Amino acid sequence: MQEEDNLGQSSYHRRVISHILRFGRESPQKYLCADIGSQNPLYLSHPQTKRRRISPIQYEPDVYFTTKKKSKIVFEILDSEYKKTSEIISDMIQCYLSPNVILIVLVVPVRDQQVEKRILDTYEVIAGTLIYLKVNEDWIPKLAVCPILPVESVSYAKTKRVIAKLQRTAKF
Repeated sequence: MQEEDNLGQSSYHRRVISHILRFGRESPQKYLCADIGSQNPLYLSHPQTKRRRISPIQYEPDVYFTTKKKSKIVFEILDSEYKKTSEIISDMIQCYLSPNVILIVLVVPVRDQQVEKRILDTYEVIAGTLIYLKVNEDWIPKLAVCPILPVESVSYAKTKRVIAKLQRTAKF
């Protein structure tokens, strides 16, 4: 079992965050910035916040990139959470409600087709329900599942290869 810090993050979680952040910051031609959600959170606001005086809700994704078009690409690292559908749903819903998020990348520590299928099926159910409820399909962020094994997370070069491959296939 991996040690956790005071935020409940394992060493795997911290390493992957660090590598993804570095990857984003090394690409200033693609991304305006790469941020850690706990340091620079996103905000979920009611459409009539000013009139109703409702405070926004803070959403702290693990890492997010802001593109040149001001869109957001959100990365959530699921070390043990990949086994918990409720945690996956929570991350997805927060992303769906965040302004300008075009892609959510769920990073998992295993290469397992059943895990990926369960995540994609969860996405399809939520996205399908939102579309049925007349939410514009263009407003629903796309989803990518990115397996980064613990052994790969030790090296930035290995993690970078995995993220770069995902970047090409998911086109972000």
